[in-house]
Amino acid sequence: MKKKTLFIKAAGAALAIMASGAMAQTWPAKPVTVVVPYTAGGSADAIARRLGDALRKEANITVIVENKPGAGASVGTDYVARAQPDGTTLLLASTSPLTIFPHLAKTNYDPMKDLTPVASVAVAPVAIVATKALPVKDFAGLVEYAKSHPEGVRYGTPGQGTVAHIGMAAVTAQTGTKMLHVPYRGNSQALTDGLGGVVELLVVNSDVVLPHVANGALKPLAVMAPQRLAAWPDVPTMAELKLPQAQYYSNFGIFAPANLPPTVSQPLQAALTKAVASAEFQELLAKSFLQPGTASGEAFAKQVQAEFTNNARIIKESNIKAE
Repeated sequence: MKKKTLFIKAAGAALAIMASGAMAQTWPAKPVTVVVPYTAGGSADAIARRLGDALRKEANITVIVENKPGAGASVGTDYVARAQPDGTTLLLASTSPLTIFPHLAKTNYDPMKDLTPVASVAVAPVAIVATKALPVKDFAGLVEYAKSHPEGVRYGTPGQGTVAHIGMAAVTAQTGTKMLHVPYRGNSQALTDGLGGVVELLVVNSDVVLPHVANGALKPLAVMAPQRLAAWPDVPTMAELKLPQAQYYSNFGIFAPANLPPTVSQPLQAALTKAVASAEFQELLAKSFLQPGTASGEAFAKQVQAEFTNNARIIKESNIKAE
């Protein structure tokens, strides 16, 4: 009996040591899957793949990029929210699935509880651009014209409930103007009508309109980004126009399941910092007219929470509904 008891105790101690070793295992314990909740070929997909390349090189880890589109990016987001919090299943998405979509439709995940914002890695600026149908020279002229022509300014966006739509709802509320929203299915359709003068304004990602601004077909009035665009050094940001609550842009970040232990979050954060600072990732930002990420760790989490709260207010006050 004594020998049997000693054997059981020894086995239990061995199992405890093994469990302790597993808990302390350095991230990642297996290949890292980065889930992109959009179709292949878009900005998020390009960012994820270049970031994956940089992580492989800088952190010497295996990275797989997987597209899981659907339902306003909620399909891929929910998949990551339900994954084990071991840092090997990550989400690369704009903040919209967490801060906009849950206010427009029911989601299976709690955006403020089921995911951990790890780091913002890139910003795609949204621009307010005048078409040939709008006779103004700057943003102040737009506000003056809109006030004297209530609902006489139509603004085209990539769609209902997009960052551009919510941003313009904030602009009209803060400037006391009434403009008509014309939602399209993507930037390209909006651009076609904008170039044809069908709408007075375009509110789309800046990279879409850069060549048309360069040839004089469109005129930029403002950028809804944290900083001015290098291509438009004279075009002000919303903060410079004293409309800081109308800063809207696609903020692409890395998110993980909730309850990440420090043994995972710390090396993950360090690896992302190195990857984002790498020459190849910085090259992507420059070529794609993207701006640097806004924050990481707790600072990024606070930004996401603030966006969630602010968007809830704007969506309710503007009575914005899903399509």
